[in-house]
Amino acid sequence: MKLKQALLYIGSFLLLSLMFVICYYMSYLHALNNFNKKAIERKEQLHLMLENEEEPLDESAGKNTDIVPAVQDVIRVLPSTKYILEIYDMKSDSTTRQELNPPAHLVGLTRQEVIDYLADYMRDLPLSEYNKGLISAELIYFSDEEIVIRKSYNEDFLPYRYYVVIKDGYIVVYNSDLKSIYRYTSIDAKSLPEEDRLELIQGIYVNSLDELYSLLESYSS
Repeated sequence: MKLKQALLYIGSFLLLSLMFVICYYMSYLHALNNFNKKAIERKEQLHLMLENEEEPLDESAGKNTDIVPAVQDVIRVLPSTKYILEIYDMKSDSTTRQELNPPAHLVGLTRQEVIDYLADYMRDLPLSEYNKGLISAELIYFSDEEIVIRKSYNEDFLPYRYYVVIKDGYIVVYNSDLKSIYRYTSIDAKSLPEEDRLELIQGIYVNSLDELYSLLESYSS
């Protein structure tokens, strides 16, 4: 009897879970279709504006200066937009291209909003991008059919990768962002010569793992 009740509960739970997944998926498809429909309508409006646009006269040139911003506000990144990511290696002077689906954080953005996003991205780089030597992220081409973004890398421009310092009496290694910790050590700062302690109080920048391990080994010996 208890086994039948348990199976009944499990079956009911699975059925409700399946119904929830189906409802969620149908809602997602409905929202996506509405978004694409509105995007197509905006695209048709844009083409109509461009077809009806007349050559500006000298005396009316000032009136037509509002056309470009209005057009740019209409064009947005769609879920169907082709996303091309160019990776430029400055050391080897080589470029690779990847064709991807547009990232969710770019969908719905205008040209200026994409430019602003890239500027914010460069101001607060992820640690992985910094360590690879990301120099710039640029918008190369923009339309509702295709966008091209180029990321340029050069590891030689990295000033450092690690930061060694004393924290709570022990030597700690930070990543190059000076926020996340790469490694805790058991090296007690009190056991070091005064000269080394003074350097560590100010902080020591290290550019490679070999240099880091050599430095830590010198403190351990």
